[in-house]
Amino acid sequence: MLPTKISLAMSLVVLGIANQANSQNIELRSVNTSVLDGAERERFLAAHNAARRNVSVDPVQWSDSLSNESLKSLVQQKDALIAQARSDWDKEQAVLPKHRTDPNLGENIAGWVGAREMPAEWAVTFWLRERLAFEKLNAIAPYRVGDEKDKLEKDKVEIDAEGQERPIVVGHYTAIVWRATRFIGAAKLSFDLIDDQGQLRNYVAIVCNYSPPGNRRGESPY
Repeated sequence: MLPTKISLAMSLVVLGIANQANSQNIELRSVNTSVLDGAERERFLAAHNAARRNVSVDPVQWSDSLSNESLKSLVQQKDALIAQARSDWDKEQAVLPKHRTDPNLGENIAGWVGAREMPAEWAVTFWLRERLAFEKLNAIAPYRVGDEKDKLEKDKVEIDAEGQERPIVVGHYTAIVWRATRFIGAAKLSFDLIDDQGQLRNYVAIVCNYSPPGNRRGESPY
């Protein structure tokens, strides 16, 4: 079975962003694409391993090779993501990288927008919000990947911010705690846009790769 690719867009509008519709000129103020390193890398890795420790699976190690794969994906998409942010300026939405189709790697992606740059481990924090939904599914019956997609039963849906039912999503969480996964690596794209009224926004996109990949349909994470 091929691993299921998981994505997550987090459009976070924090203090300092106000609606400014119909801006005519959106300028690229700065852009940086890099693998995670230093303290930010350590926090990102620690967040993964804390979640794995909570379910008694072995920790993962950092992989420079996987980080470079993540970086390659972001470099290839950088111009398109900046163009999308410019085009959708009035919507105040995050931009989300596209998944690659490499069956040999697991992949979580995330993106957010705000008045200032937030660290990469924010992505892990939001992916881990799915733990409660996973535990809900696992309480019904031992969870296997795909259980939440088979049918929209009462116990297998959640209510979104608009009050609509949608299937429960847990794949970001299960990618993090997948027992067979041994290595992770991640990269970050960060860029600032400013409009002609002086409103500055920081956009962040994260790609994290996992090896061996998890989220194999019909299998349990641990």
